[in-house]
Amino acid sequence: MGHKIRKALLGNLWIKLLSLLIAIGIWLMVTNANNPVRTTLFPNVPITIVNQDSVADIGKVIEAQGSGTVTLKVTEKRSVLEHLNKNGSDFYVEADMNNITEMNTVPLTASCTNQAVTWDEIEISPSSLKVTLEDKVEQTYIASVSAEGVPAGGWEVGTCTIKEGKNIVIAGPGSLINIINQVVAPVNVEGMQEDSSVSSVLKIFDKNGDTFTDAQLASLEFKDENGNVLTNHTVEVQADLWRIRTDLPIRVQTMGSPAWGYRVTGITTIPETISVAGTEEALEAVGAVFDVADQIDVTGLSQDVTQEIDLTDTLAQLDGLKLITDADPTVQVEVAIEANGDVTLTIPLSSINFANKPEGMDLVFTPADEVVVKVHALSEEAQKLSAEALSLSCDLAPCAEEGSFEVPVQVSLPEGYELASGVTLTVISARQAAQTEGE
Repeated sequence: MGHKIRKALLGNLWIKLLSLLIAIGIWLMVTNANNPVRTTLFPNVPITIVNQDSVADIGKVIEAQGSGTVTLKVTEKRSVLEHLNKNGSDFYVEADMNNITEMNTVPLTASCTNQAVTWDEIEISPSSLKVTLEDKVEQTYIASVSAEGVPAGGWEVGTCTIKEGKNIVIAGPGSLINIINQVVAPVNVEGMQEDSSVSSVLKIFDKNGDTFTDAQLASLEFKDENGNVLTNHTVEVQADLWRIRTDLPIRVQTMGSPAWGYRVTGITTIPETISVAGTEEALEAVGAVFDVADQIDVTGLSQDVTQEIDLTDTLAQLDGLKLITDADPTVQVEVAIEANGDVTLTIPLSSINFANKPEGMDLVFTPADEVVVKVHALSEEAQKLSAEALSLSCDLAPCAEEGSFEVPVQVSLPEGYELASGVTLTVISARQAAQTEGE
């Protein structure tokens, strides 16, 4: 019986082995078809430089050449590759300065957080980092703060100060130190509602206005003015918010006296109000009116004068106060100067008696709301004049045709007064659309 069993097991052995090999081959084919081995490129993977102290001990610093990144070529099964981040964040590429060669190159090694990917499945291009060794140079720079974003409504960024101090000490290769132009601490204040301390990673701008790359920054050492190392070149910025006050009236004073027989009759500004931001103390101190420090000199003048004033000088004298962001600091000031006895009155267009208004025409008036009438008193005994005492009329007959017309305004004055200057209206006349279609 045992003989028969043994014969059955060993009989046709080569056929059985062949069948097994075929089965294994089919299994491999099916497995490969469903999960084939592929090669994928991961570009721009950053290089991390370690053990820089090994060259610092000899008084040198390292400046890495190139972009500071490599491309990784990974050969693995599709199922593994599909779970790796396309940005290469699963990989760590290291340049160990302990391994620097006489040619000033450092071999690169790469590893992956996914243990299924082994070192021999990763090809690094380039395979080494080219560096230069330079003498270490140290220099102090004044860092500025750049606020980005808009705080919550009703608030504006007043002051931003670096808690560690604005003097930043930077040490590194002379080739880099010599091209530093500006050190900036950017902070995001978007939606901020209260004074806050914000972490800021320093940005370095070269003399061409370009920002330093991560590879360049890795070659630099940052310290505050007290010599404390700034880890990851990060500082703390104190951002203080100021309250916004809108529609603050502007007041401008004059200096000197006009020509004999003339006087200042009015001062107007364009705009009439400004919006400022300030501390509670500063806003309280400014009061109900913003008094401009600069004055308009009217000495010897016999006619109106217009002048622009920059508010920057006035604001510089007020602690804790500034114009809101993007506000124009210039103000146009108009000083009205009239002869003694002259009176300037403003009359609404609705008070003018318009005659011969043409039918079927659209009329646009300039000025659109009121006209200015300047009159002169013939004697000091003339009664005080008011707008209601004047009668104005205007003949619109010339506006029956399309075009732009300068139309005189007739002014009837009470006894004892005469017009100091003529009054006109600019009227643009255009045929109404409905009438044009009818034609």
